[in-house]
Amino acid sequence: MIKRLGIIGLLIVVACGVCGVIGVLGGIKLFSGMLDSTREVGDSANAFMEALRNNKLDDAYAMFTPDLQEQESRSNFGESFTGNTLKDWSFNNFSIRDDLGYVAGRAADADGDHFVAFQLVYQNGGWAIDGYNLRALGRAGTIIEPID
Repeated sequence: MIKRLGIIGLLIVVACGVCGVIGVLGGIKLFSGMLDSTREVGDSANAFMEALRNNKLDDAYAMFTPDLQEQESRSNFGESFTGNTLKDWSFNNFSIRDDLGYVAGRAADADGDHFVAFQLVYQNGGWAIDGYNLRALGRAGTIIEPID
């Protein structure tokens, strides 16, 4: 009887250990997936800022959703950003909820340091800019920070 209880106890301990390992691995996978999505949103906002800094305005405009392109024409966008003096930027706020992403931080140009924020939408397998606020440089679309 004692031997039988020992075997049952051992099986319970092994089962708990297996469940614990599966739980840890699942948590790592989930956390890794969240980091990948957040990185992709940040990479999209970063690519937009690089295009602006390098005066590749057509490339930057192509990163907009069709809805944002309807709100802001290519010529108006070009007028707003031609000759910009964007130097550097950093993002410190990233958030994603379903297919809506938000990125915010600071950008520096010849006039100083400014707040920047982007709203991005996941569509056609990538993140597209649906709204931006570059304070002194310009703003278009709507930006709503997703709240968890």
